[in-house]
Amino acid sequence: MIIADRTFHSPLCRISWTDVVHGTQHSSFGLDEEVELRFGLNLDQSFWSSFETSQFFAQFCVYRFGELVKRFDHSGDTRQELPGAPATQIWIGVALGGAEQASGTRAGLVQFRPQIFFLRQNNFVNLKPEFAVAPHDHAFMVDQFSSVGGSGSESLVGGVGIPVGTPTPEN
Repeated sequence: MIIADRTFHSPLCRISWTDVVHGTQHSSFGLDEEVELRFGLNLDQSFWSSFETSQFFAQFCVYRFGELVKRFDHSGDTRQELPGAPATQIWIGVALGGAEQASGTRAGLVQFRPQIFFLRQNNFVNLKPEFAVAPHDHAFMVDQFSSVGGSGSESLVGGVGIPVGTPTPEN
């Protein structure tokens, strides 16, 4: 029997970690609690010099029992709008006004799996795209009970390095 190897990233980028957070909380959230779906992205040193222009497309996908519940899409100019650019270790997230935005307004266990791809050009010639997909789902619980009120907001967040308190793959 031959088992295919799964490729989760192209040569110049890879997702190194995922996290879902509300303050210092990392695993269970009330329906109306604000949450951030985050991932760490490692970029090869040569990535930033590999193109003249580039667009990024980040997708934050949430699943329940293998079915897509919600997808949050963010895109823009890679050098100007990608949080943390032009560092080689960055984190990207989507901040939501309430966990119900990710869970489809239902309580229960859900899984988060991000992906990102880059369309790049040099001298008006399209280059081979770069991409990364998280190798594993990140499970979290959305509880129907909550002590705080959330809103329906959504925004792209991120920065350089790894946010304080983020469990690393070694933890």
